[in-house]
Amino acid sequence: MKKTEMINDKIRALFDCFDDSMIFSCFEGVYGELWCDDESDPKTAVIVSGDFHYLAGEPAFAEQIMAFAKDKPHAVFVPSCDEWFDLLNAQCANALIKVERYHMRAPEEGFDRQRLKEILKGLRPLRLYGCDLFPIGKKEFEKCRESNWAYSFVSNFSDYNEFEQHGFGFVIKHMGRIVSGTSTYCYYSEGVEVEVSTDEEYRMRGLAKVTAAKFILECLDRGLKPNWDARNMASVSIAKKLGFALHDTYTAYEFKTSEEVVKMPKDKFDSEAVERLSRLEENLLEPLIPQLLEWIQDMNWPVAQLVCDLLAAHRKITEPHLPALLKAEQTDEIWKYNIIKYLLPLWNGCPNDDRITSEIVRIAEHPTESEKQELVDEAAKAYLDDLV
Repeated sequence: MKKTEMINDKIRALFDCFDDSMIFSCFEGVYGELWCDDESDPKTAVIVSGDFHYLAGEPAFAEQIMAFAKDKPHAVFVPSCDEWFDLLNAQCANALIKVERYHMRAPEEGFDRQRLKEILKGLRPLRLYGCDLFPIGKKEFEKCRESNWAYSFVSNFSDYNEFEQHGFGFVIKHMGRIVSGTSTYCYYSEGVEVEVSTDEEYRMRGLAKVTAAKFILECLDRGLKPNWDARNMASVSIAKKLGFALHDTYTAYEFKTSEEVVKMPKDKFDSEAVERLSRLEENLLEPLIPQLLEWIQDMNWPVAQLVCDLLAAHRKITEPHLPALLKAEQTDEIWKYNIIKYLLPLWNGCPNDDRITSEIVRIAEHPTESEKQELVDEAAKAYLDDLV
């Protein structure tokens, strides 16, 4: 393959199956490199955009593609078809795994500005602890360039002048130190790709949500479409709270790391474990579903909603475990309530397993006394009403 700046209709056609702002940016000559086998009659083409590698057309040139990803431990390969997997995996000694990622887009009715402003009010109590929100200026830009975890906020800009002209972002500082932020990962004529991250020490405090709300409001003021590529269900959960809607789910390949070791959450704050689990292939996740369901016994636990989102993304392997948990003999009524109130609505429609529906109807019409006491019957009635 050779690098080319000539983007003709035939090359564009190879990428028709993709819907990604990074590709839009490359086609506009803003960011990313385009490689193909033959400019006049292309069969295979690759866009290299930072850590992302978009693979289009006939699977080939695996050795060269792996060379593109050299020294990129966080490389992401996004294929046009699944035949790419075995070809690339053979080239890197079976070091790849398949993961599900999620494109989040603005809702059809548009973002709710008032809702975003309410989220921004979450900054007020944080100020009592020495936190405050700042735009990314030259000083913040340089600090991000020096940081391992915050580097991606500015990594796709050659210098601050380019960032100031085409990008923007906001960070939260604690006692002068950057601890969270949202920034422009890349841009194209109609919008931007959102980059959100928080220093590991400061996660689970709502900081990312505050910076992201400010960033989206700025996008709306500038007439730009924000695009959010979620790597896991934790990221999806934050995006939804901001008003984003799920656009599509897609398969990508990443390099295996020590993080892929299967570990359940060690405590109610362990969002990192849920993130690791969300990257597992479904056959590895399936045996863990019973244990994961236990983490929604108390929705006050910070990881509970993340686990709900993870279970909702794997409906096929989760549903078979639910009938037994909803039976009258099962006396953990709060658990039943949480399943009906918080998990089942995420599937947007009737359960595929009729046994689940039967148990919910039983609870609504003939609840046990303990189910009545914990309002499980009310949750069941509300759920059935929403299905009509």
